[in-house]
Amino acid sequence: MEIEKLKGSLLSEAKAEAEKIVEAAEADAKAMLSEEKAKLSALKSEAEKNVEKTLEEQRNERIAWGRLEAKRVLAEAREDAIKGVIELFFDELKNVRKTPEYKKFLKKSLPDAAKELGKGTRVHIIKGDRSALPRMNGTKVVEDLKGLGGALLESSDGKIRIDLTIETLFESRRDELRKEIYDKLFGGK
Repeated sequence: MEIEKLKGSLLSEAKAEAEKIVEAAEADAKAMLSEEKAKLSALKSEAEKNVEKTLEEQRNERIAWGRLEAKRVLAEAREDAIKGVIELFFDELKNVRKTPEYKKFLKKSLPDAAKELGKGTRVHIIKGDRSALPRMNGTKVVEDLKGLGGALLESSDGKIRIDLTIETLFESRRDELRKEIYDKLFGGK
C-alpha cells in the first residue's frame, strides 16, 4: 500500500506540476498573443499613416498639376488674345496709307534716309504713294514695292539698303508692341 500511496502522491505532485506548467504555458501564450496583437495594432497604425501620407502626397501632386495646367491654359488664352489683337492691328495697318500721319512719316523719314545714302538713291514705294513723297533731289522713285506701305531706299550701287516699310518697322517693334498689348489687356501682370 505504500506503493499506492507513493504512486498517488507522485501522481498528485505530477498533476500539480503539470497544472503549474500548463498555467505557465497559458500565461506565456496569453502574453505572446497580447504582444502579437500590440505588434499587429502598431503595424496597422503605421500602414494607415503610410496610406494617409501617400494619399496626401497624391492629392498635393494633383493639385500642383492642376494649378500648372491652369497656368498653361491661361497663358495660351493670353497668347491667343495677343495674337488676335496683333492680327487686328495688321488689318488696320492696311488703311494706314490713307492717314495724315503716314504722309508725315514719309515726309520726315525719307529725306533723312536719302541724304544718308547720297546722290543716285533709289526709293521704292507702293504704286500711288508718289504724291505723298516730299521733294528729294538726286533720287529716283520707283513704284514697284509690294506690301502695306512705307519705302525701301537703296544706294546708287545697290549695296546699302534702308528698309522703312510698314512691315519691317512693325517687326522691329513687335516685342515692344506685344508688351504694350499685354499691359493693356492684362494690366501689366
